[in-house]
Amino acid sequence: MPAMSLLDWVGLVGPYALFFVMLVVYYVWEGRREKALRRQYREGGDAE
Repeated sequence: MPAMSLLDWVGLVGPYALFFVMLVVYYVWEGRREKALRRQYREGGDAE
């Protein structure tokens, strides 16, 4: 069996790496959003 080329390797691993990066970005984004909401409600912020 021939060795995988770089393009094959990127095609195989790339989607998983992209998914993992997007997952990390989501958790960081949601963490900041939750902190802001907690701060807003702790200070008796404006309820919509």
